[in-house]
Order: sequence, then C-alpha cells, then structure tokens
Amino acid sequence: MKKTIYEETYSAIEELCEKSKLKEGSIVVVGCSTSEVVGEKIGTNSNPDVAGEIFKALYDCTKSKGLFLAVQCCEHLNRAIITERDAVPAAEIVN
Repeated sequence: MKKTIYEETYSAIEELCEKSKLKEGSIVVVGCSTSEVVGEKIGTNSNPDVAGEIFKALYDCTKSKGLFLAVQCCEHLNRAIITERDAVPAAEIVN
C-alpha cells in the first residue's frame, strides 16, 4: 500500500507541476486528509504512515523541480501553512 500511495501522489504532483508550468522557486501549497486517502470520512482516521508517504512523494517531486513545498495543516492546527525558511526568507517566524 505504501508504494502505491507514494507512486500515485508523485504522479499527481508531477502532473500538477507540469500542467501549471511552475517556474523554479515557486511555492506549491498542498492540503489533504489521510483519512480520505484511506477511504474514510475526513478527520476520522488520521494515519501517520500514509502522511509520511504522501509527504515524501510531494517533497521528492517538488525538490527535483526546484520548487518549494508548503503544507496546510488540519483544523486542529488552525489550518496553518508550513514551509521551509528558504521559501520565504523575509517572513517572520510564527509559532
């Protein structure tokens, strides 16, 4: 299952990047629900293993294209968006 999640996620983000013609240095913002990925209602079946495979695929693909990945957190974390410092070097760190 992990390999399939990684492969499907990588394929989806690769297609998104290609069709949107993103330029190097662009930021790609992604939000998803691991509950929905495994076929459950959103917010009912969080899965750290699934999240890890999704993140790895997203990160591997965006890095290979010179893009930055930003991830939207769930409602429990106020839907905050997190990314690498290099993506927004002048921004203030918020905790």
